[in-house]
Amino acid sequence: MKKRKKSKRARRAERPRPRPAQTAINGLLHVQEAAGRPWAMLPLVLALAFVARAAIALSGDFVLHPDEIMQYLEPAHRLVFGSGVTYWEFFYGVRSWLLPGAVAGLLKLFDTVGLGQPFWYIGGVKLAFCALSLVIPASMYFYARRSFSEATARVALLAGAFWYELAGFAHKPMTEFVATAPLLGLLAICARPALDNTRVLGHAALLAVLVAAIRLQYAPLALALLGIVFLRTGKKLPLALMASALFLAVGMFDALTWNSGLFHSYLTNLRFNLILGETLSGESPAYQFLWWLTLAGGGLSVLCLALALGSWRRYGLLLALSALLLLTHSLQAHKEYRFIFAIIPLWLLIGADLLVRAAPWFKARARWFAGLAAAVFAAVSLAGVLNTLPYQQQVYRAWSLERKFTGFVHNRDPIFAAYRYLARAPGVAGVWQVDRLYSNSPGYYYLHHNIPFYDRQGGINLNKDAQTASSRVSHIVSEDSDLAVPGYLPDRQFGSVHILRREGNDAAIRQWRDYAPVLTNSLVVEIMARIYPAAPIAPANAGIRLTGRERPAAQSEVNRP
Repeated sequence: MKKRKKSKRARRAERPRPRPAQTAINGLLHVQEAAGRPWAMLPLVLALAFVARAAIALSGDFVLHPDEIMQYLEPAHRLVFGSGVTYWEFFYGVRSWLLPGAVAGLLKLFDTVGLGQPFWYIGGVKLAFCALSLVIPASMYFYARRSFSEATARVALLAGAFWYELAGFAHKPMTEFVATAPLLGLLAICARPALDNTRVLGHAALLAVLVAAIRLQYAPLALALLGIVFLRTGKKLPLALMASALFLAVGMFDALTWNSGLFHSYLTNLRFNLILGETLSGESPAYQFLWWLTLAGGGLSVLCLALALGSWRRYGLLLALSALLLLTHSLQAHKEYRFIFAIIPLWLLIGADLLVRAAPWFKARARWFAGLAAAVFAAVSLAGVLNTLPYQQQVYRAWSLERKFTGFVHNRDPIFAAYRYLARAPGVAGVWQVDRLYSNSPGYYYLHHNIPFYDRQGGINLNKDAQTASSRVSHIVSEDSDLAVPGYLPDRQFGSVHILRREGNDAAIRQWRDYAPVLTNSLVVEIMARIYPAAPIAPANAGIRLTGRERPAAQSEVNRP
């Protein structure tokens, strides 16, 4: 008997109805099949983006925050070459070795091929992070192509390639900068039309876990995006298993590196900051990030976010991620603009689409409008990299006590040039940094030698007489132009930094037993005692021990990071 053909209404009724969550997500993403092949100019734009990043990275050295050296570069140098200050985070196990370990891998590679000198590895590490940062503009392109249009994708690519903050901080090994790359990669995966490919799901799981592992504060964003992938895919169990396995692998890595329990550094860091937050209450207002975002973006950032509110259905996901980022970071007492770095590509994506949608309003003058918009973008970005945006110093004030604000391409701290010289100068057998603490110096990462290295606090006994100084250090570094030490002559000058060299410079220098002084302070010791009553006690004198019978006199207080 011939079956009766079902009506369209009956067939429609039998189709599986999308769940409310899936409907909401599809509304946020409005995923569409991209027409044609990716833009042929994509590789060229990314290559030019790399050139822009490399030009800033290799033109000199600047530090936005001492953590760049203290927490990532210096531990990596100590792991590979044996010399490096042990800051309290790595004494107590409060930081993950994931990022410093990656830097250490690069340093080991350079050393293996005979390039284990600062001249080579400093620039090489910078270029490696510049290459990693290209994931951000590339991901902006593919997300915009799938969610908006090819025209928006191209504008977003150019914006991500040449915005001054994305280019200026690309070479920095700090967690917020590095974690933004896998976060944007995960965002691009969320916008794929189909999410049933096991390899793609594996990439999504890996990127989400990497974001959280590198920057724990970005975990809510990573979890939200991974949740979108989970709800959109038909292979939920494989995705969950892969994400769980990778998550466990991070915990095991942390346990092995610290010889402790799973996720030791993450849990300790969380508990430490919860206690520390009590002491920092009221440090800055809740709206501080919005103010910094306004100043750093020349007003363009908040303008784009404000205009997007009028089309919240179109920009819902980008606005939600921005709000989540701002909310989670505004609740904490201690605030620094770098913490919300991931919001920059989000508002640039919105701005790119707003620009493309506004162009048809100008009809015959659409090209004129596009040229004007490009000129404004270029002017603000150029002013940013030259530190000439109004009140920009309030945003990028340097946390080093010796510098007032961070200069991208000028007004850089000359201390780095001085240490690059010391790394290659003959006869450097001991260095005394008269007017800086270890935490505000370039450290062994730039100095590189396995030699005694005294900071302002550690060298308080070196100036009691000329004989003491000459037996401990061959070179003295200071920004005091009037500094005169008997037995030392002017050697070189780099800006405001002066280097004095020991006269004759042929006598032996008293060496240390090892070259890894330990820095902590009383507040840290107090908090760690509350977290772990059996926590180790930091060594007196920062652990500096001279060879032979002589010992340095006890200091009045321990160095503060």
